[in-house]
Amino acid sequence: MKRMVVFSGAGLSAESGIPTFRDSNGLWENHKVEDVAHPDGWKADPQLVLNFYNERHANVSATEPGLATTGMRQLEKQL
Repeated sequence: MKRMVVFSGAGLSAESGIPTFRDSNGLWENHKVEDVAHPDGWKADPQLVLNFYNERHANVSATEPGLATTGMRQLEKQL
């Protein structure tokens, strides 16, 4: 069985319109990490955390794969 491993940067999906975390106007510009990505944030405001991840899911669901993702799929088929 052949396997493929890809090491990529966190912004790989940016070309598809998926917001990154650290870019200007990225997700951490609008939210503190501790508020939406830590158990204490959940304890303090579960609705904020749910809204954050629901919005992220909706954004990802509305996009198409970028060239990098398409290229990885093509490479995988060649294995």
